[in-house]
Amino acid sequence: MFKLKTLGLLIATLTLTACGSSDSDKVIEKIQPTPPVVTEPGPFSFAFKTTGGDEPEYLVTQESISSEALTADGKGIEQQGWNFFYPVGNTLFITGYEHNQATSYKVNADNVVAKLASFEFTNTIEMFGSVDDKVLLASDAPRDGNHTKRTLYSVDAETGLVTSKVTYSIHDLDTGTKGEGTVGYPMGLVVRGDSLFIPFHKMADDGSWGTPDANNAYVAIYDYPLAEGATPKSIIADDRTSNIGVNGSTTGMIQTDGGDLYTMSNGSTAAGFTPASTKPSAILRINKDETEFDANYFFDIETATNGGKIFWFDYVGGNKALAHIITDDTDAGSWSAYTKEFTKQKLVIIDLVAQTITDVADVPLHSKRYSSPIEVMDGKVYIGIETGAEAFVYHVDINSATATKGVEIKGKTIKGFYDLYH
Repeated sequence: MFKLKTLGLLIATLTLTACGSSDSDKVIEKIQPTPPVVTEPGPFSFAFKTTGGDEPEYLVTQESISSEALTADGKGIEQQGWNFFYPVGNTLFITGYEHNQATSYKVNADNVVAKLASFEFTNTIEMFGSVDDKVLLASDAPRDGNHTKRTLYSVDAETGLVTSKVTYSIHDLDTGTKGEGTVGYPMGLVVRGDSLFIPFHKMADDGSWGTPDANNAYVAIYDYPLAEGATPKSIIADDRTSNIGVNGSTTGMIQTDGGDLYTMSNGSTAAGFTPASTKPSAILRINKDETEFDANYFFDIETATNGGKIFWFDYVGGNKALAHIITDDTDAGSWSAYTKEFTKQKLVIIDLVAQTITDVADVPLHSKRYSSPIEVMDGKVYIGIETGAEAFVYHVDINSATATKGVEIKGKTIKGFYDLYH
């Protein structure tokens, strides 16, 4: 989710000062302009996960994230269990993974972040998208491998209330023998014009999380808004790379300002593919007003990074994406990229049109698990970087591809920073 904020400048008042007692020896001091003070675009809200015990999660809001270590001690709104966090405009949706409730938060009339509304769902909703910063889209997934239809929720971001709930299908191959069929697992929800694009994995139907058809990129395309029982008007495939997206990421497909769509494919055992894909990790494009992959565009991430594989990306404007690249997955165990011990990821800026990758300076190799869509605030992205035993906030300047190490995170991780006040 790309959201640009405007920075305010504090200009000090200049005064003239006189000294001495008579006009003859009065000295007028030279006026020295006070340089403008650049302030943080706060208040900030952030999704904070603690360490130890049940590792509860909190939504914390504070004026600055630079003055002291970040913690939820004595503050914040505690959440139940493990959650997905997804911002839509100035509303933040927090959706339970282990409990079937979604709660929205917004700045209220008292100028504090408070609960807006909540709704319940039947099956865990795991994939999210938005429409014009006004509507949340949320879908469940076939976690158990069963051949059932999916459910898509539409939620008004101003009220936090569900406005529609429809069933739909993606891909379903039922052979009658568990483990030999496949089901479609959504990996993105992107609306462009009157079409909804859903990249998906073909997952084994025995609940094993197997990926027997990982050597193709798949996107199902629907008429939007979805009608009850909707089926794809087309499914497009590209055999130059693997299934689009990775589990736990909602930004496997991103849309640029000009309307082009870009997808990322990983295909590694470390990212949960079983078996791993034999195709290179890559980025594909669907041009504006088109509903097919661009045959003339193929960004081979492995070639560009000497063997690296993209694990996550999100749009930051100007046809650029911020991304995490796995630098080495040699002998990596299944799902290992989601562990805090897997500190083999680097932070980069990708120019999607020029097909270039620039390492973000001064960010160490780190782990990367779940994070919600990022928000760009005054040309910067605020992100938690974990290096095993430590976690710190980094202030990433998009234009210069540099980062400044900020305060320590006194917890397990921060799932995202949000600007709910602008």
